[in-house]
Amino acid sequence: MPKISVGRDQDDRDEHGLKGTGIIGKHLVGEKEEAHQANPIYFDLARPHVMGVFGKRGTGKSYSMGTIAEELQTSDISHNLSTIIIDPMGIYWSMKRPNDRSINILEDWDLKPNGFDAQVYIPKGKASEFEEQDMPYDDTFTLKPGELTAQEWAMAFNIDISSERGILLERVISKLQENYGTDYRIEHIIKGVRNFDFSEEVQEGLVNRFTAAQNWGVFGEESSIDKFTTRGELSIVDVSAFSGASSGWSVRALIVALLAKRILRRRMTARRIEEIDEMQNISENEMPITWMLIDEAHEFLPAEGETPASKPLLRWVKIGREPGVSLVLATQQPAKLHPNALSQCDIVLSHRLTAKQDIDSLGEIMQTYMRHDLKHYIDALPDKPGTGLVLDDNSERIYPIQMRPRKSWHAGGTPDAFD
Repeated sequence: MPKISVGRDQDDRDEHGLKGTGIIGKHLVGEKEEAHQANPIYFDLARPHVMGVFGKRGTGKSYSMGTIAEELQTSDISHNLSTIIIDPMGIYWSMKRPNDRSINILEDWDLKPNGFDAQVYIPKGKASEFEEQDMPYDDTFTLKPGELTAQEWAMAFNIDISSERGILLERVISKLQENYGTDYRIEHIIKGVRNFDFSEEVQEGLVNRFTAAQNWGVFGEESSIDKFTTRGELSIVDVSAFSGASSGWSVRALIVALLAKRILRRRMTARRIEEIDEMQNISENEMPITWMLIDEAHEFLPAEGETPASKPLLRWVKIGREPGVSLVLATQQPAKLHPNALSQCDIVLSHRLTAKQDIDSLGEIMQTYMRHDLKHYIDALPDKPGTGLVLDDNSERIYPIQMRPRKSWHAGGTPDAFD
C-alpha cells in the first residue's frame, strides 16, 4: 500500500520519501461506528504551509495543534526548524510534562509518554504575577514601542486613524521616527503628544491610552523576541496574562504583529543568503525555517475588522512560501477567520463542526475536488474525540483521520465536578 503523505507533492515524495514528515494520525476507513484505523497519515514538515485546524469546542482542536508541535520537535529535520506557539489560554506549558495518564492508549500506537524541552516566554512585566501564583515560565520578553506604526497603535487603541485623535497619533509617531528612528519609548510618545496644537481633550485622551499601555508590562528599550527563533527550539509565547484586560486581545495582537513582521523580515534576508550559500555548496541555512502556530486565530486575523496582526499575518499567508515561514491557524469558528487566510490554506484539519456558516465557509474553498459536500464527510465520522478530516490541496484528496494521542500532557481538557 502506498504511504499517505499530506502537504507534499509527487516530486518531493520521489526525492525524499518520508524524510521530513511526521505522523499525525491514521486513516479511517468506513463510516461512523464502522470506521476502523488503517495506514498512518504522514504530514510534510519540510516545506512552508498555511494550515487551518478547526473544530467546535471539545473536539480536539488545541490537542491537535500540540500534536503538530510534537512532530516538529521530533522530526529528522528538527535542527533546521524553529516552532513558535502563540498561547492565548495558557495551556501549552504542560508540553514539558509526559502524558502519563494516557500510557495505555499510547502503547496501542507504539508510543511512549514524553515531555518536551519547551521554552515558555511571558511578558517581562507579568513575571511577578506568574511567580505569585506559582505559574511556570522560563524567560521573559519585551517589545520595542518604536517598531509599531501609527496604524497599529490606532487599531490597538480602537482609534479611527482619520479622527482628530488618529491624526495627532500619526503626527507624533511620524515626528519621533524622523528624529529617533525606532529608538524611542512610550514616555517620548506621551511628551510628543503635548507638543502639537490639538485640544486638551484630544491630547489627554491619547495620553491616557499610552499611560495604560505602559502598564501592559510588555514594552522595553529593545525587542527581545529574536530568541523565539532559536534553531530546534519550541517556544511557547504565553499571552494569557492579558485575558482579564479590556485591551487584552489588542495587546496580544500587537505582540503577534511585531513577531510576524520581524520573523518574515529575517527569513527574507536569510533566504537571499541561503541562495548564495547553495550556489557555493554550503548546506546549513542561515536562520531556521519557522513555524508559527496560533490558537484562537480568528481573534488575530478576523473576517470582519482589523487587528494590528492582520496585515503581518496576511503577508505570511500570501508570500510566506518563498522565504520559508509556515502558519498554523486554529479556531473553533472558521467562518470568523479572514477569508484570504482561509482560501490560502493548502492543508485543512477539521474536527467536527456543526454551525452551518462554519461548514459552508470550508466547503467553499475545498469543493472543487470533493465528491460530496463537506457535511457528508463530517457526518460520516465516528462520534469520538480526535476524529476529523484532512483536506490536502497538494494531492487534492480528503482523508478521514483519527489523530494520534499526545506524547506530552495536554492542559486544555474540560474540567468537571466529579473529581
